[in-house]
Amino acid sequence: MILPTSVAHFLESRGMIEEALEVATDPDYRFELAIQLGKLDIAKEIAVVAQSESKWKQLGDLAMSSGRLETAEECLKHANDLSGLLLLYSSLGDAEGITELASFAKEHGKNNVAFLCMFLLGKVDECIQLLVDSNRVPEAAFMARSYLPSKVSEIVAIWKKDLNKVNQKAAEALADPEEYPNLFEHWQIAHAVEARVAEERGVYPPAADYGNFADRPATNLVEAFSNMRMDEEPLENGDMEHEVVEQNGDEVQEPGEDDIQQEGQEEAVVVDADSTDGAVLVNGNEADEEWVLTPRH
Repeated sequence: MILPTSVAHFLESRGMIEEALEVATDPDYRFELAIQLGKLDIAKEIAVVAQSESKWKQLGDLAMSSGRLETAEECLKHANDLSGLLLLYSSLGDAEGITELASFAKEHGKNNVAFLCMFLLGKVDECIQLLVDSNRVPEAAFMARSYLPSKVSEIVAIWKKDLNKVNQKAAEALADPEEYPNLFEHWQIAHAVEARVAEERGVYPPAADYGNFADRPATNLVEAFSNMRMDEEPLENGDMEHEVVEQNGDEVQEPGEDDIQQEGQEEAVVVDADSTDGAVLVNGNEADEEWVLTPRH
């Protein structure tokens, strides 16, 4: 007696995959055939019965590539595929989905996914706290230096306390910007930028607006803020074109016609091109010319 599975394999080998799916009885084999044919509904029925994470993940990838995003989300949740969900939600600009995923990832110890979710949401303070909770205090300090200057002193204190257990000298070498602001370039400007950017955090444009932001160049906010402040500062002495410069107590006036004529009467130094002995003509008037010998070369 020929088993249905054997017949199904024979049909598949002949490229008759749909016929093989109709004949096959083994659930795993039918699932593979349904995936090959892109029959998501049949594959989903089998996955519901099997409750296999690998099947849910495979089905979720197929659903995502087929554009059936709701089915993809359901499958990825069953598969606990947090990376796949992050890709899906970030592509859709689904801030609510990313928020839920961040909480779920944090509860299940998936700190990498949780960190990325919170960073995409602009929750920098929670990112820093997650690094501290994960015993990644140096990374937390550097992140605070880049994105949240107001938290640097707090994180440096934690870093010092933790490092002091291993190397006291190294702990003492860590500089707190509140105590040594001169060691931190543009420190006050960084605080001003943080306050300005905080107003925009929590605003999530829809994914459809991506084209409006894609071509924008990367901006150094500290430099941009510094340049903006310089542009806003008024000139101390008014219009620079009419500014009077004083040197040694005397006003420096613009040159007039008399000065120009006087400059024209000053002695000019002219090299005599016809001279063979290296002489230099001092006066422009040949009648009163003086010759000064210069060494030959």
